[in-house]
Amino acid sequence: MPTIPPLACLRAFEATARLRSVTKAAAELNVTHPAISHQIKQLEDHFGVPMLQRVGRGVVPTPVGEQFSHLLTDAFQQIQNFCEDVIRAKNGRSIAVASVASFASRWLIPRLPKFMAAHPDIDIRVIYAPHETDEMRADCDVLIRYQETPVTGSEVGVPLFSGESRPLCSPSFVARYGDLSTPEKIARVPLLHDNDRNIWTAWFHSAGLDLAAPLGGIIYEDFNLMSTAAIAGHGVALCPVELVRADIEQKNLVVLSDVGVKCNGNYLLLHRKVPSSSVLAFRDWLLKEVKSAGSQPAHS
Repeated sequence: MPTIPPLACLRAFEATARLRSVTKAAAELNVTHPAISHQIKQLEDHFGVPMLQRVGRGVVPTPVGEQFSHLLTDAFQQIQNFCEDVIRAKNGRSIAVASVASFASRWLIPRLPKFMAAHPDIDIRVIYAPHETDEMRADCDVLIRYQETPVTGSEVGVPLFSGESRPLCSPSFVARYGDLSTPEKIARVPLLHDNDRNIWTAWFHSAGLDLAAPLGGIIYEDFNLMSTAAIAGHGVALCPVELVRADIEQKNLVVLSDVGVKCNGNYLLLHRKVPSSSVLAFRDWLLKEVKSAGSQPAHS
Protein backbone atom coordinates (compact mmCIF):
# COMPACT_ATOMS: atom_id res chain seq x y z
CA MET A 1 0.00 0.00 0.00
CA PRO A 2 1.36 3.45 -0.87
CA THR A 3 2.33 5.51 2.16
CA ILE A 4 0.77 8.75 0.86
CA PRO A 5 -3.02 8.73 0.28
CA PRO A 6 -4.50 10.00 -3.02
CA LEU A 7 -4.32 13.76 -3.51
CA ALA A 8 -8.12 14.06 -3.81
CA CYS A 9 -8.49 12.56 -0.33
CA LEU A 10 -5.92 14.96 1.10
CA ARG A 11 -7.60 18.01 -0.44
CA ALA A 12 -11.06 16.90 0.71
CA PHE A 13 -9.88 16.30 4.27
CA GLU A 14 -7.85 19.52 4.50
CA ALA A 15 -10.75 21.66 3.31
CA THR A 16 -13.25 19.93 5.61
CA ALA A 17 -10.99 20.20 8.66
CA ARG A 18 -10.18 23.85 7.95
CA LEU A 19 -13.79 24.86 7.27
CA ARG A 20 -15.30 22.51 9.89
CA SER A 21 -17.95 21.56 7.34
CA VAL A 22 -18.37 18.92 4.63
CA THR A 23 -20.84 21.15 2.80
CA LYS A 24 -18.45 24.14 2.73
CA ALA A 25 -15.57 21.90 1.64
CA ALA A 26 -17.67 20.54 -1.24
CA ALA A 27 -18.51 24.07 -2.35
CA GLU A 28 -14.87 25.21 -2.17
CA LEU A 29 -13.61 22.23 -4.17
CA ASN A 30 -16.59 22.28 -6.56
CA VAL A 31 -17.58 18.66 -5.89
CA THR A 32 -20.60 17.00 -4.31
CA HIS A 33 -21.20 16.41 -0.61
CA PRO A 34 -21.12 12.59 -1.08
CA ALA A 35 -17.81 12.88 -2.94
CA ILE A 36 -16.19 14.65 0.04
CA SER A 37 -17.60 12.08 2.45
CA HIS A 38 -16.33 9.22 0.30
CA GLN A 39 -12.83 10.70 0.05
CA ILE A 40 -12.61 11.27 3.81
CA LYS A 41 -13.72 7.68 4.45
CA GLN A 42 -11.08 6.50 1.99
CA LEU A 43 -8.47 8.54 3.92
CA GLU A 44 -9.55 7.08 7.27
CA ASP A 45 -9.47 3.55 5.81
CA HIS A 46 -5.96 4.26 4.56
CA PHE A 47 -4.69 5.17 8.02
CA GLY A 48 -7.01 2.93 10.00
CA VAL A 49 -7.90 5.75 12.43
CA PRO A 50 -10.72 8.32 12.53
CA MET A 51 -9.67 11.77 11.29
CA LEU A 52 -12.92 13.67 11.84
CA GLN A 53 -15.76 13.52 14.33
CA ARG A 54 -19.23 15.06 14.33
CA VAL A 55 -19.99 17.85 16.77
CA GLY A 56 -23.52 19.18 16.47
CA ARG A 57 -24.19 20.01 12.85
CA GLY A 58 -20.53 20.28 11.93
CA VAL A 59 -17.32 18.27 12.12
CA VAL A 60 -14.01 18.75 13.95
CA PRO A 61 -10.72 16.91 13.52
CA THR A 62 -9.65 14.25 15.98
CA PRO A 63 -6.27 14.92 17.66
CA VAL A 64 -4.38 13.12 14.91
CA GLY A 65 -6.61 14.72 12.31
CA GLU A 66 -5.90 18.19 13.72
CA GLN A 67 -2.15 17.64 13.45
CA PHE A 68 -2.45 16.27 9.92
CA SER A 69 -4.76 19.08 8.76
CA HIS A 70 -2.31 21.78 9.88
CA LEU A 71 0.49 19.99 8.01
CA LEU A 72 -1.62 19.79 4.85
CA THR A 73 -2.74 23.42 5.03
CA ASP A 74 0.87 24.59 5.31
CA ALA A 75 1.97 22.29 2.48
CA PHE A 76 -0.83 23.36 0.11
CA GLN A 77 -0.09 27.03 0.87
CA GLN A 78 3.59 26.54 0.04
CA ILE A 79 2.64 24.84 -3.23
CA GLN A 80 0.24 27.69 -4.03
CA ASN A 81 2.92 30.30 -3.28
CA PHE A 82 5.46 28.50 -5.46
CA CYS A 83 3.03 28.22 -8.38
CA GLU A 84 2.22 31.92 -8.15
CA ASP A 85 5.92 32.77 -8.03
CA VAL A 86 6.64 30.69 -11.14
CA ILE A 87 3.79 32.32 -13.08
CA ARG A 88 4.85 35.77 -11.90
CA ALA A 89 8.45 35.07 -12.90
CA LYS A 90 7.37 33.92 -16.36
CA ASN A 91 4.99 36.75 -17.14
CA GLY A 92 6.27 39.71 -15.15
CA ARG A 93 7.53 42.76 -17.03
CA SER A 94 6.42 45.03 -14.21
CA ILE A 95 7.54 45.10 -10.60
CA ALA A 96 6.18 46.59 -7.40
CA VAL A 97 8.86 47.72 -4.95
CA ALA A 98 7.82 48.12 -1.31
CA SER A 99 10.31 50.21 0.65
CA VAL A 100 10.58 51.86 4.03
CA ALA A 101 10.07 55.57 3.47
CA SER A 102 13.56 56.61 4.57
CA PHE A 103 15.28 54.46 1.95
CA ALA A 104 12.77 55.29 -0.79
CA SER A 105 12.98 59.06 -0.41
CA ARG A 106 16.65 59.47 0.49
CA TRP A 107 18.25 56.80 -1.69
CA LEU A 108 16.02 55.01 -4.18
CA ILE A 109 13.81 57.68 -5.78
CA PRO A 110 16.67 60.03 -6.76
CA ARG A 111 18.28 57.14 -8.67
CA LEU A 112 15.19 55.58 -10.27
CA PRO A 113 15.47 57.55 -13.54
CA LYS A 114 18.71 55.65 -14.20
CA PHE A 115 16.87 52.34 -13.91
CA MET A 116 14.06 53.51 -16.18
CA ALA A 117 16.56 54.71 -18.77
CA ALA A 118 18.37 51.37 -18.71
CA HIS A 119 15.16 49.28 -18.68
CA PRO A 120 12.41 51.22 -20.50
CA ASP A 121 10.44 48.01 -21.02
CA ILE A 122 9.94 47.43 -17.28
CA ASP A 123 7.11 49.19 -15.47
CA ILE A 124 7.90 49.95 -11.84
CA ARG A 125 5.61 50.90 -8.96
CA VAL A 126 6.95 52.09 -5.59
CA ILE A 127 4.76 51.51 -2.54
CA TYR A 128 5.19 52.21 1.15
CA ALA A 129 6.38 49.45 3.49
CA PRO A 130 5.95 50.15 7.23
CA HIS A 131 8.95 49.49 9.48
CA GLU A 132 7.05 46.72 11.26
CA THR A 133 6.70 44.75 8.01
CA ASP A 134 8.11 41.27 8.64
CA GLU A 135 7.24 39.59 5.35
CA MET A 136 6.57 40.45 1.75
CA ARG A 137 3.11 41.61 0.80
CA ALA A 138 1.30 39.57 -1.82
CA ASP A 139 1.13 42.59 -4.13
CA CYS A 140 4.86 43.42 -4.13
CA ASP A 141 7.83 41.80 -5.83
CA VAL A 142 10.65 43.48 -3.92
CA LEU A 143 10.84 44.60 -0.29
CA ILE A 144 13.52 46.97 1.00
CA ARG A 145 13.86 47.42 4.75
CA TYR A 146 16.26 47.75 7.66
CA GLN A 147 16.85 44.50 9.55
CA GLU A 148 19.17 43.23 12.27
CA THR A 149 18.18 39.55 12.24
CA PRO A 150 18.97 36.92 9.57
CA VAL A 151 16.46 36.47 6.76
CA THR A 152 14.21 33.46 7.21
CA GLY A 153 11.17 32.10 5.41
CA SER A 154 10.40 32.12 1.71
CA GLU A 155 12.37 35.25 0.79
CA VAL A 156 15.93 35.76 -0.41
CA GLY A 157 17.72 38.63 1.36
CA VAL A 158 20.43 40.65 -0.40
CA PRO A 159 22.38 43.05 1.88
CA LEU A 160 22.73 46.56 0.46
CA PHE A 161 24.66 48.56 3.05
CA SER A 162 25.12 49.15 6.76
CA GLY A 163 22.40 50.82 8.78
CA GLU A 164 24.83 52.35 11.27
CA SER A 165 23.60 55.72 12.60
CA ARG A 166 25.82 58.58 13.81
CA PRO A 167 25.14 62.10 15.09
CA LEU A 168 24.72 64.65 12.28
CA CYS A 169 23.71 68.28 12.04
CA SER A 170 23.92 71.18 9.63
CA PRO A 171 27.03 73.34 9.27
CA SER A 172 24.94 76.34 10.40
CA PHE A 173 24.12 74.49 13.62
CA VAL A 174 27.83 73.90 14.29
CA ALA A 175 28.53 77.56 13.59
CA ARG A 176 25.87 78.53 16.11
CA TYR A 177 26.82 76.13 18.92
CA GLY A 178 30.56 75.69 18.38
CA ASP A 179 32.60 72.56 19.05
CA LEU A 180 30.41 69.42 19.22
CA SER A 181 33.17 66.83 19.14
CA THR A 182 32.36 65.09 22.46
CA PRO A 183 29.25 63.35 23.85
CA GLU A 184 29.15 65.83 26.74
CA LYS A 185 28.91 68.78 24.33
CA ILE A 186 26.31 67.04 22.15
CA ALA A 187 24.17 66.33 25.23
CA ARG A 188 23.89 70.07 25.90
CA VAL A 189 22.39 71.06 22.53
CA PRO A 190 18.92 70.40 21.02
CA LEU A 191 18.49 66.78 19.93
CA LEU A 192 16.11 65.47 17.27
CA HIS A 193 14.39 62.10 17.72
CA ASP A 194 12.95 59.58 15.26
CA ASN A 195 9.78 58.04 16.80
CA ASP A 196 11.19 57.93 20.36
CA ARG A 197 14.23 58.86 22.41
CA ASN A 198 15.58 55.33 22.81
CA ILE A 199 18.19 55.48 20.06
CA TRP A 200 19.81 58.60 21.53
CA THR A 201 19.90 56.91 24.94
CA ALA A 202 21.65 53.94 23.30
CA TRP A 203 24.10 56.25 21.53
CA PHE A 204 25.16 58.07 24.71
CA HIS A 205 25.61 54.69 26.40
CA SER A 206 27.84 53.51 23.52
CA ALA A 207 29.77 56.79 23.74
CA GLY A 208 30.44 56.16 27.44
CA LEU A 209 28.26 58.93 28.85
CA ASP A 210 25.72 58.23 31.60
CA LEU A 211 23.05 60.91 31.42
CA ALA A 212 21.96 62.48 34.68
CA ALA A 213 18.69 63.85 33.31
CA PRO A 214 16.07 62.61 30.82
CA LEU A 215 16.61 63.59 27.21
CA GLY A 216 14.61 66.42 25.69
CA GLY A 217 14.01 67.51 22.13
CA ILE A 218 11.35 67.16 19.47
CA ILE A 219 10.16 63.66 18.51
CA TYR A 220 9.34 63.21 14.82
CA GLU A 221 7.11 60.37 13.67
CA ASP A 222 8.99 59.99 10.41
CA PHE A 223 12.71 59.87 9.58
CA ASN A 224 12.27 62.25 6.66
CA LEU A 225 10.74 64.88 8.93
CA MET A 226 13.61 64.53 11.39
CA SER A 227 16.35 64.66 8.75
CA THR A 228 14.72 67.70 7.16
CA ALA A 229 14.78 69.40 10.55
CA ALA A 230 18.46 68.51 10.94
CA ILE A 231 19.33 70.02 7.55
CA ALA A 232 17.35 73.14 8.51
CA GLY A 233 19.59 73.56 11.58
CA HIS A 234 17.07 72.63 14.28
CA GLY A 235 19.31 70.18 16.14
CA VAL A 236 21.48 67.06 16.08
CA ALA A 237 19.94 63.86 14.69
CA LEU A 238 21.03 60.25 14.63
CA CYS A 239 20.83 59.23 10.97
CA PRO A 240 21.92 56.16 9.01
CA VAL A 241 25.07 57.51 7.40
CA GLU A 242 24.58 55.73 4.07
CA LEU A 243 21.05 57.06 3.61
CA VAL A 244 22.21 60.67 3.89
CA ARG A 245 25.63 60.31 2.28
CA ALA A 246 24.60 62.66 -0.55
CA ASP A 247 23.71 65.34 2.00
CA ILE A 248 27.07 64.81 3.72
CA GLU A 249 28.95 65.11 0.41
CA GLN A 250 26.96 68.23 -0.49
CA LYS A 251 27.78 69.66 2.96
CA ASN A 252 24.16 69.87 4.01
CA LEU A 253 25.06 67.68 7.01
CA VAL A 254 28.26 67.02 8.95
CA VAL A 255 29.11 63.92 11.00
CA LEU A 256 29.99 64.82 14.59
CA SER A 257 31.32 61.51 15.92
CA ASP A 258 32.73 58.13 14.89
CA VAL A 259 30.56 56.43 17.53
CA GLY A 260 27.62 54.68 15.94
CA VAL A 261 24.50 52.78 16.94
CA LYS A 262 22.43 50.16 15.11
CA CYS A 263 25.80 48.96 13.83
CA ASN A 264 24.74 45.32 13.40
CA GLY A 265 21.81 45.99 11.08
CA ASN A 266 21.67 46.28 7.30
CA TYR A 267 19.38 47.66 4.67
CA LEU A 268 18.25 44.62 2.70
CA LEU A 269 16.59 43.93 -0.60
CA LEU A 270 14.29 40.93 -0.36
CA HIS A 271 12.62 39.01 -3.16
CA ARG A 272 10.94 35.64 -3.58
CA LYS A 273 12.96 32.51 -4.21
CA VAL A 274 11.70 32.38 -7.79
CA PRO A 275 12.15 35.98 -9.00
CA SER A 276 11.12 37.27 -12.39
CA SER A 277 13.70 38.54 -14.88
CA SER A 278 12.49 42.07 -14.09
CA VAL A 279 13.16 41.60 -10.38
CA LEU A 280 16.63 40.25 -11.15
CA ALA A 281 17.31 43.26 -13.38
CA PHE A 282 16.22 45.63 -10.61
CA ARG A 283 18.26 43.78 -7.99
CA ASP A 284 21.43 43.77 -10.10
CA TRP A 285 20.99 47.45 -10.98
CA LEU A 286 20.52 48.41 -7.33
CA LEU A 287 23.61 46.50 -6.24
CA LYS A 288 25.66 48.31 -8.90
CA GLU A 289 24.30 51.64 -7.66
CA VAL A 290 25.28 50.76 -4.09
CA LYS A 291 28.78 49.84 -5.20
CA SER A 292 29.21 52.96 -7.33
CA ALA A 293 28.05 55.16 -4.43
CA GLY A 294 30.91 53.83 -2.30
CA SER A 295 28.52 52.89 0.50
CA GLN A 296 29.77 51.26 3.68
CA PRO A 297 29.43 47.50 3.11
CA ALA A 298 26.72 45.58 4.88
CA HIS A 299 27.65 43.46 7.85
CA SER A 300 27.86 39.75 7.22
